[in-house]
Amino acid sequence: MTPIKAVCEIVKAFHSSGTRDLKTIKWIVVHDTEGGSARSVASMFSKPSATASTHLVVDEVECIRMLDDKQIPWGAPGANTNGYHIEHVGFARWTRAEWLKRDVTLRRGAYKAALRCVRYDIPARWVGPLGLRFGRRGLTTHADVSDWQDTPGGHTDPGANFPKDVYLTYVKQYIAEIRASL
Repeated sequence: MTPIKAVCEIVKAFHSSGTRDLKTIKWIVVHDTEGGSARSVASMFSKPSATASTHLVVDEVECIRMLDDKQIPWGAPGANTNGYHIEHVGFARWTRAEWLKRDVTLRRGAYKAALRCVRYDIPARWVGPLGLRFGRRGLTTHADVSDWQDTPGGHTDPGANFPKDVYLTYVKQYIAEIRASL
């Protein structure tokens, strides 16, 4: 597999909760944007009126980096300090087929997740609410974080039909390529 555009344009998010020791990162938190483009979502997160922030926003065309890895985003309460957050342009209501039509978005997000898995020794596996409660390292979703934290009106992204199996396969393939190139 070929990496999907390794360099992301930088657009700074307006909000963060300070900095953290990089050793605290143990989760890749997968989100969806509920519409827009990577650029339009980044523009929204860059304004003082934004109520959230993230590390990366990816779509079929580009990757926008919003926060440095050391910065704590306003991404998913309970998993902000320990999470690396990636927004994928899409909708939680999408079917599996609709997500799979955005293969470049999935690959771009998976490549960025794989880079962090290697950098922060995060295993390529999905971690649900119970695993989060026990601090198990891996990939998770905003929905699982909301379930774990019992967040009222919690988020459901990236949705029940997000192709976790395909995404994880991409993450694992990219991890193997990254490690082989070291």
